[in-house]
Amino acid sequence: MRVIRVTDSDRWEGFVEGNNGPVFDGWAWGELCEACGHRTYRLAVEEDGDLLACVPLVYMESRLFGDQLVSMPYSAYGSVVSREDAPEAATDLLLEPVRDLADELGVDFVSLRGRDLGDPSGFERENRFVTFDIPLSDDPEEVWSALDGSNRTHVRKARKENVEYRRGTSREDLKRYYDLYLKNMRAFGSPPHSFSFFTRLWEGLGDHMVVELALKDDHLINGQIRFLYGDRCFDWGGVTDYEYRDLQGGSLLLWNGIEHACEAGYSTYTMGRTREGTGVYNFKKSWGGEKAWFDDYHYFPNGSTELPNPDDEKYDRVKDVWERLPLSVTRVIGPPIRRQISL
Repeated sequence: MRVIRVTDSDRWEGFVEGNNGPVFDGWAWGELCEACGHRTYRLAVEEDGDLLACVPLVYMESRLFGDQLVSMPYSAYGSVVSREDAPEAATDLLLEPVRDLADELGVDFVSLRGRDLGDPSGFERENRFVTFDIPLSDDPEEVWSALDGSNRTHVRKARKENVEYRRGTSREDLKRYYDLYLKNMRAFGSPPHSFSFFTRLWEGLGDHMVVELALKDDHLINGQIRFLYGDRCFDWGGVTDYEYRDLQGGSLLLWNGIEHACEAGYSTYTMGRTREGTGVYNFKKSWGGEKAWFDDYHYFPNGSTELPNPDDEKYDRVKDVWERLPLSVTRVIGPPIRRQISL
C-alpha cells in the first residue's frame, strides 16, 4: 500500500460516490473551496492500482479563526472514505501524511468531520453535531404512514392553504432562494455566502443538487437545497420566511423531498447537521429518523487549541450589530468573512 495524490477527477469521483462517500467529499466540492481561495489536497491509499481509501483536505488561512486543514469546509461532514473491505491499516497509513502536511503548513488544527475513524494516533475525537437518518422505501406510502401524526397534519395544512411546491429550474429560481437566504443569515447574525457560491454549486453538481421552493401566492415562504448522491438524499440549506411559518411550507418541502427520494430509489434521507437540544433539532427529531452523531477528529500540531464555535458568547455583540445592517451591506461584506469560516 502507498499514499498518492489523486489528480484524475473521474477516478476520484467514482471512488467517493461508489463507496458511500458524501457529496461534500466529491470533486466538485473541492473545486468550490478552491474558488473561495483555498488550497485543496486529495490523498488516497492505493494497492495494486486500486484505491482503498481517500481523504480530501482544504487548507484555509484565516486571521480571524486560525489556519486550518479541514475535510470538508462549508459542509456537514467529509473525512475519510474507504472501501468496505479495506484493512484498518489503510486509514492509519492515510492519516500519516495528513499529520505531516499539518505540521508542514503550520496550521492551528486539522478537522476531519463526521465519520468514525476508530482511534487514530494523534487525533482527538469529539461529538459536536447530530443528524437524523430516515430509512426509505420504494413505496412512499409506507414512509408516510410511519410519520408522526402531527407532521402529516402539517403537510396537509400546507396543501389546504394552497402552498405551491416548485422545483427550481433556472438561475432566477436560485436567486429567489438566495434572497431569502440573505434575510435568514442576517437574522442569525451570521455572514452569508455569495450568490456566486451557490451558482458554482448549481453548475458544478448538476443533477446531484436540487433546489426546492414553497410559494404562497407566488411569494417564496420556504426554500431547501438537497443533494442526491450515492444511496442517500441529504438536506442542506433550508430557508424560511418566518412571517409565513404557520403555513407549514417547510414541512411540505420536507415531505416532497422524502417522497421524491423514495421514488428515485434512494435508501436513506439524511436531515442535515444540527446541535442537540435546539429548535431545529426538535423539528428534525419529530420526523422519526434514527439519531446519528457525527464523529469529528482533530489533530493539533502545537497542542490543543480552542476550536471556532459560532455559539460562543464572545460573538454575541458582533451578531447583534450584524442583525441591524442593511441587506445591501451584508451582501457585500459578508462573503469575504464567510469564506474564512469552515463550519
